[in-house]
Amino acid sequence: MFTPLHPAPDVDSGLAQGRNVFLSRCPMKTSIRFPALVGISLLTTALLACSAGPPAAPPETSAPQNEAATPSNWANILGPISAPPNWQVEPCVNEVLLCVEADGDLIGTVERFSHPLSEVPVQGGLPLPEGSELEFLQAWVSDHYRTIEADRQGADPALKFVGETPVAISIGTLPGLRYGYTITHPNGALFDRGIGYVTTDGTMLHVFATGVISGDPSGSFSDEELFETFLPHLNTTIQGLKL
Repeated sequence: MFTPLHPAPDVDSGLAQGRNVFLSRCPMKTSIRFPALVGISLLTTALLACSAGPPAAPPETSAPQNEAATPSNWANILGPISAPPNWQVEPCVNEVLLCVEADGDLIGTVERFSHPLSEVPVQGGLPLPEGSELEFLQAWVSDHYRTIEADRQGADPALKFVGETPVAISIGTLPGLRYGYTITHPNGALFDRGIGYVTTDGTMLHVFATGVISGDPSGSFSDEELFETFLPHLNTTIQGLKL
């Protein structure tokens, strides 16, 4: 069984960048700042594709805990895209983000990150034994949950973290897992929800993440109902990736 050697990198740190940095094709409302996450500096530079001047270069992401977090673009892996009627899904100006629009308005983003597998702690070392990919991914998700829970409760001990049991899903042609968690206030009100997909091709660990923060207009999705509407379509899009 795979046992993480030390906490896995907080992939939602990268997602938080999408929450607090407007990396969209068009501007959105002013951000309500989210608490800083482990191992990441929250940047506030905007990339506005609708502006007259050329877009700025995407902000750099700090690599947490000596892990190499490599942003990767969407354009070279997108296959068939699924979306509700009158919704559009396409890579953002910042290519690590997938923009989701409804009737021309940006409503959310999905972020892609890749980590060299050689820099992810693996019990027993590499290469992974044939057929052990899901076991390795299960261990990664468990470690990721511990990191997220400790981080959020470090900011507010009253917050309640509930991790979902990971579900096997094909990510392109690769075996993968869909994972998720919900964080609520003591009164049950939503604080944060995250959904992610993780897989490995034996060389890289690929992570695709999105979520919603209640009351934060700059969140990956600011509206929980729109977020839930898009999730079945995101599942289909993830399954059709060219991986």
